[in-house]
Amino acid sequence: MKVYFDNCTSPVMASTLGGYLLRTPHEVYHARDLGLHKKPDVEWIEHLSATGEDWLIISGDGRIRKNPAERTAYRRAKLKGVLLAPAYQKTPMGKCCGNIVARWDDVLDFTSKIAAPYLVELSINQSSKIKILPL
Repeated sequence: MKVYFDNCTSPVMASTLGGYLLRTPHEVYHARDLGLHKKPDVEWIEHLSATGEDWLIISGDGRIRKNPAERTAYRRAKLKGVLLAPAYQKTPMGKCCGNIVARWDDVLDFTSKIAAPYLVELSINQSSKIKILPL
């Protein structure tokens, strides 16, 4: 699986998870790595879909769920996604990165049980459950 951190996330998050997953079959990219950091959401969604690869999106942008054009493109692309809870924006980067790495096995386990397209929310609180968001 390929993991895509959108432009609403820090490249540090992608690098941290990428380092953690270095010896696994997973590949981690930030929007900047793929030249998609200046593209509107609909365009990067369509780009990822067109690759035919198995992508997991990690985003801090809840507009994917609310903007009709983005939501339609996301659903049509049948993508899988993790939406970082709003608390990530107010939390020091080290804690954010540590939480993503610490919860990675939970994310994989949870998301392997549901069919795409979907978005789940990852709380900054490690004891909170991952929850499915309406899409």
